Amino acid sequence: MNAPLADLGRISVIVGIGEALDRPTDLSQALDPLALMAQALREADSDAGGGFLAKVGSLDVVNQLSWRYADPAAELCARLGIAPARAVYGPVGGESPVRFLHEAAQRIARGEAQVCAVVGAEAQWSVNKARAAGVDLPWPAKPPATGGGPRIEVHPLALKLGVFLPVSVYPFYENASAHHWGQTPRQALAESGALWSAYAAVAAEQPNAWIKRAFTAEEITTPRPDNRPIAWPYTKLMVANMAVNQGAAVILTSLAAARAAGIADERLVFVWGGTSAREPGDYLQRDHYYGSAAQDAVLEAVGGMVAQGLGGFDALELYSCFPCVPKMARRTLGLPEGLTPTVTGGLTFFGAPMNDYMTHAAVAMTRRLRDGGGTGLLYGQGEFVTKHHGLVLGD
Repeated sequence: MNAPLADLGRISVIVGIGEALDRPTDLSQALDPLALMAQALREADSDAGGGFLAKVGSLDVVNQLSWRYADPAAELCARLGIAPARAVYGPVGGESPVRFLHEAAQRIARGEAQVCAVVGAEAQWSVNKARAAGVDLPWPAKPPATGGGPRIEVHPLALKLGVFLPVSVYPFYENASAHHWGQTPRQALAESGALWSAYAAVAAEQPNAWIKRAFTAEEITTPRPDNRPIAWPYTKLMVANMAVNQGAAVILTSLAAARAAGIADERLVFVWGGTSAREPGDYLQRDHYYGSAAQDAVLEAVGGMVAQGLGGFDALELYSCFPCVPKMARRTLGLPEGLTPTVTGGLTFFGAPMNDYMTHAAVAMTRRLRDGGGTGLLYGQGEFVTKHHGLVLGD
């Protein structure tokens, strides 16, 4: 990229990526979420050539749910021995890592920070195993619960009827969209199975995926003892898999700082731009469930950032908590069935570390663009098809 010298300090680039994966055979050796975050950040610093972690001026920590800490951002900084001017623990939302990356790039563009980092992790697999075994994990003591944890807006009627969890709300979108598109239930299920099989195929090749195995569409959609029905039309292999121990981190800096550090241009991934939109928090206030105006607005806006328009991205990461989300996104983008919707592997197969999946997606997208060039779309979504954020990256 050619730019006046004075502008190079305002152009944001990804310089470091890191991931952590923990599969302990002995729970006494299990890593807690902050340990996974620290490991991912150190790996990202190493990937960037070293020396960036100590210079981080802005740190965003993705909201995590598997363990309670008094102040996750401050405790992580203490473990790493860093003192960023800004260290913030984020709210709930699967789109939040995309937003944090976008906002980090904007801080660099405004001259508010020279080095920014985004990190997150979960260790729910270890928590579940310890609970089942009746053992205590050797992790920091939890502070008292305050009752002030993350909340998602839910209408009293939805609470009364028991329709307030993702697995009970997303079927509204799944079935309404299928009807709107003129599909029979069998046709809709077949599309979901084929799409999820594409995610699984990518996850099978990822070094840090939780489930590294390809599945056929029929294996994914057919109930059996190890693939039980969850909620119509979903089986276990069609929903996000939160029982994982995974962490991811991304380090951004200015183009000037990256070049001063001697990082080769082919390792730099530029943040082109992004946008966000949201639906009413109370899903009962929405006028239909066969699409999302906020999703459409975000995807149409980011499509306008590349020369070829909506279908012009060289690589995609379409959020995949449930099949209806990428199915709706595919149609808005004007993409055909049979596309590769991910560079990561999806929340079922790669793994769903709660709100942090899209940090892993940013890591995978950075690898993809370093290797193959072009442009990539990161599209994340949070709550009940509520919060949407798209970000365009390019070489």
